[in-house]
Amino acid sequence: MDKALIISKIKSEAWDKNWSGNWRAAFASLYHLYTTDLRPYIGKNLKVNLLICEKDVSSNFVSKKDLDNYCQYLAKSVIKNNNLLLKWSEDTITTAGVIFKLLKKLKNSKNLTANNLLALKSGFYLHIPPHFSMKKVIDYLPPKLQKKFSPKLIDARIKTENLFNAIDSALRAYCKKISWETGYPISLTEFLIIDEIITYLTNKKIPNKKELTDRSKGLAIFCEGNNLNLLANTDYENLQKNLIGLTGDKLRGAAAYRGFAKGVARVVFDPFKVKRFEEGDILITGMTRPEFLPLMKKAAAFVTDAGGLLSHAAIIARELKKPCLLATKVASEIIKDGDLVEVDANKGIVKILKRA
Repeated sequence: MDKALIISKIKSEAWDKNWSGNWRAAFASLYHLYTTDLRPYIGKNLKVNLLICEKDVSSNFVSKKDLDNYCQYLAKSVIKNNNLLLKWSEDTITTAGVIFKLLKKLKNSKNLTANNLLALKSGFYLHIPPHFSMKKVIDYLPPKLQKKFSPKLIDARIKTENLFNAIDSALRAYCKKISWETGYPISLTEFLIIDEIITYLTNKKIPNKKELTDRSKGLAIFCEGNNLNLLANTDYENLQKNLIGLTGDKLRGAAAYRGFAKGVARVVFDPFKVKRFEEGDILITGMTRPEFLPLMKKAAAFVTDAGGLLSHAAIIARELKKPCLLATKVASEIIKDGDLVEVDANKGIVKILKRA
């Protein structure tokens, strides 16, 4: 497809950030399944999907119109048959268990084969439909159903939360293997998408260094049905400006736990590489995961780009009783490390009081 047409299609959509994490392009590219492989399990796919990959973080954007349509479809199904929620939670745990077993095998470098990678991809494609369905539909259900089923769904989320980091780690091991065999820097092989890794393992073909160097400056993956389109370098920069948009010093989000806090913002994508985080700081990130917990215990409040009622940040905020704003879309882009910020989760607002 012509690049200008792809960019036009992307810019014509209103996008919501669905997830964000310290993951690489191979992991992000697995989410092509949103437009290809949700239907066999749920009966419906998303029409379009956008993945943004940078050096330290990958993010997923879904069309707001598309997601609303999809989740309303799920909600109607659940209201007719409440047992669907139980099935989705159980299938989420079961499919994760299969993947965890395979990941143990992949810790041995001798098992980093094309067949095992194909098995990992297949397992992931079975896991995401129930996981995505239960995680998203909860925000569209009547309060009575939310209250009734949240404990079961939260339990499934907690039991499977570590899966995504573990998959990304396995994929990084494949990227290291390719780096060692080809002489390409790991900083470039980590911009291979999943199918390119499989292609390399089967016939030793790999994109050239210039292509991967361009991707390392920023990569957008636009999915529409079975089509997957890659945009890098200046095309990516153009799209990124469009996604962030023009935002002032006040951002809005959804309150996962109400309250008020003021403190120094700490923008964190990788909690293992934090240089400074003091008691009472405000945690700003794309999305939290279990490894963020030590920082969350020290933080006065949390602000994330993405998330809903079943997100890790929401669950922990309720446990720790700390103010939390979700789904700001761009907090980690607009707020800079060291800014003085005010989080008013009663009003759903985070305000930048003073720039660092």
